Amino acid sequence: MNGQAQDAAAAGSPLRPAPPLPAGPLPDGAPAAGPLPDAAPARGVAGSDHGGAPWALWRRQLGAVARLELRKSFLGKRALGLYLLAMAPPAVFALRAMLPRAIADPGNLGDATLLMAELYQGFILRVVVFLGCVAIFGNLVRREVLDRSLHFYFLTPLRRELLVLAKYLTGLAVSLTLFGASTLASFFLAYLPYDARLRAGFLLHGPGLAHLGAYLLVTALACAGYGAAFLALGFFFRSPAIPALALFGWEAIHFLLPPVLKQVSVIHYLQALCPVPLSQGPFALLADAPSTWVSICGLLALTVVLVAVSTLRIRRMEISYLDD
Repeated sequence: MNGQAQDAAAAGSPLRPAPPLPAGPLPDGAPAAGPLPDAAPARGVAGSDHGGAPWALWRRQLGAVARLELRKSFLGKRALGLYLLAMAPPAVFALRAMLPRAIADPGNLGDATLLMAELYQGFILRVVVFLGCVAIFGNLVRREVLDRSLHFYFLTPLRRELLVLAKYLTGLAVSLTLFGASTLASFFLAYLPYDARLRAGFLLHGPGLAHLGAYLLVTALACAGYGAAFLALGFFFRSPAIPALALFGWEAIHFLLPPVLKQVSVIHYLQALCPVPLSQGPFALLADAPSTWVSICGLLALTVVLVAVSTLRIRRMEISYLDD
């Protein structure tokens, strides 16, 4: 493609056919030349046949950023703390399974169901997943500022919105893998010390698999909701510790909140999806639990809104390493 064609392609407009050359013999006696054939329309700058959105290009860029983020942040020594945090719940259940006197009645699966519900809602959901999302999503942008590497992304022909989306999807994939595996291992280890025949009947013919699916769903929604929240908060605070402590305190006193304020708490919707309801204590203020679809749709809507806030924030972001 010559210079004129390149300029036209960059502008996103098709080339016009060249005017016909004058007929008659050329000075060197060559035969007359007819009009040039019509030039094919140039592809738009966006990379699509009609100058629309470059979906293929955006997918390649998302994949490239995701692979870079995985290698840089989640496959090295920095991720060691995350791995240890995700291994903590299965370690508790494994230790319980190895102690011979920890199981009073191997034929009572109700004890395992209750223990799994208490440990999941009190430890896995409120502590492990919460702190893991703080570590993963709260530092997605802040770490780039501290490492003085964010400007390298800004100097590439990559939309800033795609950068935020790629970072969020990478963090979501990592959190789902780590804490989903932790929930899965904890569930099976909780029932491991009990009678094998009863355990098989509970899992295959009883509510066992339904409970497992509910726990995995809650874990996924918690990673998505908390992750989007900490990603957005990372654009407004220098350190994720301050908003994380505030949100952790708000979620911790959820049982004391009046029904109106419970509706602005993430844990309110997550607990409604848990398969085994637990008592919140004698001082809890009772409120109607939201339905399953209200909880799922509400958490997904919150996630979309918070990710959109992050994309708008990064469009106006200016880099200054002087104070960091």
